[in-house]
Amino acid sequence: MSTRTATHSEQRAALLEVAGRLLEESGPEALQARRLAGEIDASTQAIYTLFGGMPGLFEALVTDGFARFARHVAAVPESDDPVADHFAKGAAFCEWALLHPQLYRLMFGLTGGALRLQSGLEVKMTGAFANFPEGQAAVEVLMHSLERVKNAGRIHPVDTAVVAGQFLSATHGWVLLAIAGAFDLGEDGRDVLGQLAVNLMVGLGDSREAAERSLAEAAATIAPMLAPTR
Repeated sequence: MSTRTATHSEQRAALLEVAGRLLEESGPEALQARRLAGEIDASTQAIYTLFGGMPGLFEALVTDGFARFARHVAAVPESDDPVADHFAKGAAFCEWALLHPQLYRLMFGLTGGALRLQSGLEVKMTGAFANFPEGQAAVEVLMHSLERVKNAGRIHPVDTAVVAGQFLSATHGWVLLAIAGAFDLGEDGRDVLGQLAVNLMVGLGDSREAAERSLAEAAATIAPMLAPTR
């Protein structure tokens, strides 16, 4: 990229792309202003002009990550079985996280040392789970999915925000264990996730038979999503 012809928007996009690639390849410690600027043939001043410095670039990575995360999960097609769709969206959640493990950890405030960011997720039972639009948009995908399940009569008329917090806790926990290598990403790892989802749904009022049937219907989507990625 020529810094003489690139617009600020193009430079910003290029820096985020490079930062995302280096983050996954070498971890957050690899994100140094001089290295990032050199990757796009720019001076380090570009980072301060476009992001206000490295902390601003990290924040931009997080907000961009949540926006892409939400689009990925929302893109799962919806059928006449909202529970199967919910399971498939959960698999899409896991797929995206496992494809972007370093970014996922950064998004949820799990990067250590001086690079640790406050994730901006503040779970409240009002349904306002995030204090920034991109994070809240990602939560709304989960809330919409659970509203469909509830409106179909598959679970008790419980508070959707409370249930969303439960599914988020379970799925996030599985993802972090999978990133750490506690689960393989083959059939055994998928079985843990699938049965976890079924048990949660049954606990909320669905019949085990119906929940297992929905899981089977979603399996054609879940299996390729959770195929080994690394």
